[in-house]
Amino acid sequence: MTASGRVDDALFRNPLPQGFVRLVYRAAPGREVLLIPAPPTDAIVLVERGELEIGCTAGGCRRFGHGSMIPLAHVPVARLRSVGARTLVLIAVARASDEFPNASGSHVDD
Repeated sequence: MTASGRVDDALFRNPLPQGFVRLVYRAAPGREVLLIPAPPTDAIVLVERGELEIGCTAGGCRRFGHGSMIPLAHVPVARLRSVGARTLVLIAVARASDEFPNASGSHVDD
């Protein structure tokens, strides 16, 4: 990646750097986001499309729009919900682990 390159170009687009895995999650407007399979604990999540609302265990909530990057391991998440007018698309990227050994760089989003 060059100094002028963007982080999302390097980590959230094809092909992924060696040793990383990508998971894609979708939720219709107004629906809860089901993180199945659960992303690895070190995942960074990108809001690719739509708007995400994260409800925290302490009771507060925050909204994140297109281009937002969230390190979920550092957020006390109680719920994730699609709140925009468009289908929410989240992309989670993390280091490949034993749980996802063959998925590294193999996902092609339709």
